[in-house]
Amino acid sequence: MSVDETIAILNEDTINRIAAGEVVERPASVVKELIENAIDAGASDIVVETQGPPGTFIKVSDNGQGMSRHDVRLAFMRHATSKIRTADDLPNVLSMGFRGEALPSIAAVSRVEVITRRKQDPVGTRIVFEGGVHTTRENHPAQVGSTVVIRDLFYNTPARRKFQKSPSTEAGHIRDAIGRLALGQPDVRFRLICDGKVVLVSQGQGDRRNTIASVYGSEIVKGLLPIAAGSQDTRIEGFITPPDVSRTRRDMQHVFVNGRPCIVPALMRTIENVYGRRLPNRRYPAVFLWMLTNPASCDVNVHPAKREVRFSKNHDIFRLVAQATSSALRSVGAAPDLGWKLGSGDSGLEADVQDRTQRMGMPHGDGMLGICRLSTGSSGMGLSNAGMIQDSYTQHSTQWQTETGYSRFRPIGIFQDTYILAEDGEDLVIIDQHAAHERIIYEEILRALTEGVHVNTQTLIPQPLELTPGVVQEVTPYLSELAGIGIILEEFGVSSLLLRGVPSALTAYGGTDPIGAVSSAIELLAEEVSSGVDSIKATDRIKDLLGRVAAELACKAVVKARDRLDPKEVEELLLDLTRAEDPYSCPHGRPTLLRISRDELERSFRRK
Repeated sequence: MSVDETIAILNEDTINRIAAGEVVERPASVVKELIENAIDAGASDIVVETQGPPGTFIKVSDNGQGMSRHDVRLAFMRHATSKIRTADDLPNVLSMGFRGEALPSIAAVSRVEVITRRKQDPVGTRIVFEGGVHTTRENHPAQVGSTVVIRDLFYNTPARRKFQKSPSTEAGHIRDAIGRLALGQPDVRFRLICDGKVVLVSQGQGDRRNTIASVYGSEIVKGLLPIAAGSQDTRIEGFITPPDVSRTRRDMQHVFVNGRPCIVPALMRTIENVYGRRLPNRRYPAVFLWMLTNPASCDVNVHPAKREVRFSKNHDIFRLVAQATSSALRSVGAAPDLGWKLGSGDSGLEADVQDRTQRMGMPHGDGMLGICRLSTGSSGMGLSNAGMIQDSYTQHSTQWQTETGYSRFRPIGIFQDTYILAEDGEDLVIIDQHAAHERIIYEEILRALTEGVHVNTQTLIPQPLELTPGVVQEVTPYLSELAGIGIILEEFGVSSLLLRGVPSALTAYGGTDPIGAVSSAIELLAEEVSSGVDSIKATDRIKDLLGRVAAELACKAVVKARDRLDPKEVEELLLDLTRAEDPYSCPHGRPTLLRISRDELERSFRRK
């Protein structure tokens, strides 16, 4: 090559391996591409089997129309496809695939065997490729349809194999890929069999609710709210969860455009905006949307793996979805508040005030609005425009625990069933009961992690927790570590765990939800594991993960604002808070208490 010849045309093997890098990211990518081919071939029954570590052996069988002896050879040539003929066909594509890149890309980095037969052919065809090289083509007995076997994925690209995640993580990606495709094609029956064990089965009867239950368990289906909207050329149907059924991650947010699973982040943000503050911080709804639209109005050719889609009329689509979501939430009384609506004068506000005071068992009129007395003789006080209130941390860093073991606080009332009012010497202290309880629970669990302190466990009647198979798969290796912080779990099928015990601190106060807290904590752990721990159990990393689980438990299981505590529970809460190492903030950094000195009060009332 001369100095002027610096650009060269790559050979076919190099081209195919580069293309494989775009199309075949991991074993789940192979499964996705092969299933999409089966769907395009008209299959109504698709079986996926894996053996050993993901990528070692993948088999996808379908009852589609099959291929002829000529077509099966042609299918492994780059840009050979039965879906389109010219560029003019691209705007009207309704098939799952159309580029003709998947099979040659897969064959370039694995050993491939295909057995296929059409209904009109007396005998089938078997063809074998190794590293993209055609080695065998012969007649072979076969059922109508196709069976594709992939062995030793990435055997000739060791660098690619090295960057694969742990076997459990890759197996989870395979299951997720099949779950998405099953949801997008509810009239197709799917089965996933891993090492001889049936992991997923969808019935293929066209029932979307049943398909959701097959993929994510029956529990999620119970509270789903149907949504529907339409315009001249677009029809949207689906389900969302009510605000009280939310998740720690967005793994249950799905959009299917003409049967194709797609990622449309802006659309999901639109839906979450409709929920607004009805969703707790860092919690997300489950969303299942099926959209039928004119293929010319959306572009599916914008991503190498066809994961993303663009709409020519984004605003119209998003408006339809927002309206449908708002309507569904309104049907269960969870529509966004649009502001106060008062009648003539202040009668509306007056009625609301009276209703609230009656519900709190307090007289309306001259009584102390919103403040409940804890015992006879306790004084109540209304605090309005009381001046500057400062966090006590910077002013009070003295030892909290008293020699007698009693709380230094004397409770005098509760405001709005949320804030405990207490005396501390000559200071008024306002304690957020939720934040304080979070700190107490968090430190108890954290001591078990850092000091090996035994966590008292409350034994429960065994309670099945409905989770996704992916979550169960990620969490199962850490059941012993979870037991160390008081969460006693057992394996219980593919998509659930059996809860036998929780930390006793989670059940110390009435109105808490320890089971819901454990479910949220498990989902958080699964998310963290899938994104970080990989195959090596690093002790420090696991402790960090369990620390986050402790924070999640503390947040979800503790008493909430508006949860009414009896006087004994208030005293126990204040005593436990005085024993905390850091009583000034919750695990998320919010203050647990505010302090107003007598001097500040007197200055506010101009007594000084």
